[in-house]
Amino acid sequence: MVTSDLSARINDVLRYVGITRNMNAYIILSQALTLIAEDEDRLRAVEKEIYTPIADKKLYEPKAVQSTIRRASKVAWDLCPNRVQELASYLLNGRPSAVTMLELLYNGVARYDDLSILK
Repeated sequence: MVTSDLSARINDVLRYVGITRNMNAYIILSQALTLIAEDEDRLRAVEKEIYTPIADKKLYEPKAVQSTIRRASKVAWDLCPNRVQELASYLLNGRPSAVTMLELLYNGVARYDDLSILK
């Protein structure tokens, strides 16, 4: 996937669930989704493969990155739970965890062309 195309897809998916560029979580989620796009196996070791590299760049602790993603999940769930549910494509029994949020957002990026909801 071309980087500018990937960035556009990430932007569209994040905005779809209410995460806008003015939020700190936007940058962190964008970086996390880019890392996942490079290697989907990173979802198996989120702390080591996603949180830590982002934290090192930002001079944060990995727990702060996780907390930011968790807050973004809460914002998205509070603003538009139907859209979050739609991206998940399976029944969610409440607000998704940080890891689940990354997974469903990445699924939205990966399935972008199939999701008429984003167009």
